[in-house]
Amino acid sequence: MNEERLTFFGYFRNIYTAVKSSAIGMWITFRYVWGKKPVTIEYPEVREVLPENTRSRLYNDVLNCISCNMCAISCPVDCIYISSVPRPKDLDIPKCDDGTPKRQVLTQYVIDTALCCYCGLCTTVCPTECLTHTEDYEFSQYEVEDMKYDYLTDDLIAWRDRLVKA
Repeated sequence: MNEERLTFFGYFRNIYTAVKSSAIGMWITFRYVWGKKPVTIEYPEVREVLPENTRSRLYNDVLNCISCNMCAISCPVDCIYISSVPRPKDLDIPKCDDGTPKRQVLTQYVIDTALCCYCGLCTTVCPTECLTHTEDYEFSQYEVEDMKYDYLTDDLIAWRDRLVKA
């Protein structure tokens, strides 16, 4: 009989403990929620203001690239594919915006952003500063293969005015 009484009171003690601990948890949650401003951003209409040193999408201004391969050499994950050929001797050597001569003809410049770790090492070694991080962070794709960007195509060259930081 005494044992039955203990299980009977134990049953109600467990219910009391469960209700008490739930009430304490709800009170803690209520204290943190009450009076706080919402932090939700209405994304397409309101854009996040990024810090000044944000490293987002990479952009290579191929019109100023001297094909030095420094970016590909410094890349720790080997996501930059660059190739060039020597400029023929009979052609004039064009110059970049900063006056550096372009002795090589750039034949391929592809960055696989699916591999990129956005460390910024490639941008720091670029002598003509044509490879830069932009403020664009909206470049998701449905397929991983679509994350390779060939910067010699006309549509990516047209990104120049839109993406490069002023």
